[in-house]
Amino acid sequence: MEFEGAENIQEYQSSAWASRAFCKNCGTHLYYRLLKTNAYNMPVGIFSSIQGLVMDMQYFIDKRPDYYCLANQTKEMTEAEIISYFATQM
Repeated sequence: MEFEGAENIQEYQSSAWASRAFCKNCGTHLYYRLLKTNAYNMPVGIFSSIQGLVMDMQYFIDKRPDYYCLANQTKEMTEAEIISYFATQM
């Protein structure tokens, strides 16, 4: 992963298995990174263009509000499933 303006990014290890990063200037959350695999989870709102982006997974689906519904079909994971998944990635 490459970032423009890397000098403005503050990353800290938030657990034994992951780190989180924020903008030093405004505090915007930039990513969650698994240390073992170097896999990134990034908020879609940080990208200047999402053309061609495909959303293929939703997690913590058992925690989402009833009014929240996305039209496309995706893989879905409950809180227990995602915690189990991340436990295998540590």
